[in-house]
Amino acid sequence: MINRRTALTASSALAAFGVSPSLAATKPAASPDIEPRGSDGRLERLPTLDLESRHDFICGVNKFANAELRTASRARIGELSKRAGLDPKAAVAPADALKLFGTDPAVRIRDRVWHSAHNYEHDILDLAFHSDGDAYLAEMEAYDKRGPGKLILNPDISIPGYTRHEIHQQPGGYVGNPFAGHIYHYATNVFYRAANNQDERHKSYAAACPTPADGKVARILDIGTGIGQLAVAMKEKHPTADVHGIDIAAPMLRYAHMRAVDIGADVTFAQRLAEDTRYPDGHFDIVVSYILFHEVTAEAAKAIIAEARRILRPGGIFFPLDFNTKAPPSPEASYSVWIDHRWNNEVWRLEYASLDFGAELTKAGFDVADKAGAAAGTFGTLVGVKRA
Repeated sequence: MINRRTALTASSALAAFGVSPSLAATKPAASPDIEPRGSDGRLERLPTLDLESRHDFICGVNKFANAELRTASRARIGELSKRAGLDPKAAVAPADALKLFGTDPAVRIRDRVWHSAHNYEHDILDLAFHSDGDAYLAEMEAYDKRGPGKLILNPDISIPGYTRHEIHQQPGGYVGNPFAGHIYHYATNVFYRAANNQDERHKSYAAACPTPADGKVARILDIGTGIGQLAVAMKEKHPTADVHGIDIAAPMLRYAHMRAVDIGADVTFAQRLAEDTRYPDGHFDIVVSYILFHEVTAEAAKAIIAEARRILRPGGIFFPLDFNTKAPPSPEASYSVWIDHRWNNEVWRLEYASLDFGAELTKAGFDVADKAGAAAGTFGTLVGVKRA
């Protein structure tokens, strides 16, 4: 059995996962861009055919787990709920949901297939990029000072404890692995079932983001930008705007900047806290975020909302995309949130689920509209407009 935390330096582990031990000779030394197998549009292909084949296989497993297996799991949860006399339109306490559904074979098979595939994907990517770590680090270093756009890192920044978890079970998390951006990008492509290889979803989210009533869009900020996909999509929608993306995780930002340079997007990526951005009052016309809030504590979420209001100008738009905290409850939904929290290391998911996000926006001083369904995907869409 290969230990996920010690396998990075083991050549036998690399062989076991089918990862090429080196790709240093596949790219001329003078070129900073490592693309040994070219790219498919804006998606760089993985460095070996074997690795790409494994990645494609996991995409197929993920589709199966979230289609046929999930249908069977939901049906079984419905049967068990009815047998237990549960209200099909009511939430269930996590402990009760786990007791009722967590040992049923049909339910657990779906859970295990999904999470095992997820972990395997992380492992093969982590091993691949670390196996040629010097080359990939040199690539990022070469891009750090290139444009268009800028990368501003802050090595002295205090990293909050709530960000140090291995979110999604990603090895090292977002702040503790130099290749966090690489791993996140390809692993989330599995999550999207290969339907976001050209940032299609992020482009649809940018398209759904409203414009201030006066039509002015000079400055845009993406908080918790990760690898910068939404920030780039917002720049493509508003090409004359000054677009910034901030995140606490330097590895994610370095990958975001490298990728934006390749795409040709003039975006500034900076290492800053979402709850303490250090931008001036009323500086931005639009502030966006994508699946940020369920990754932070409820306390941090409220602070981030207040900060978004502070840095928006009157009439400015706040567009935070995340799971809909007011979605219709059900026993299956309760179990799904619990499993995500417990087995996908979504540490703060239960806190987020208990938060009335729309009410918090209103308390902070936003006029709130519910635009659920306006954007592609499964995320609730609340729009906050800063009151004058």
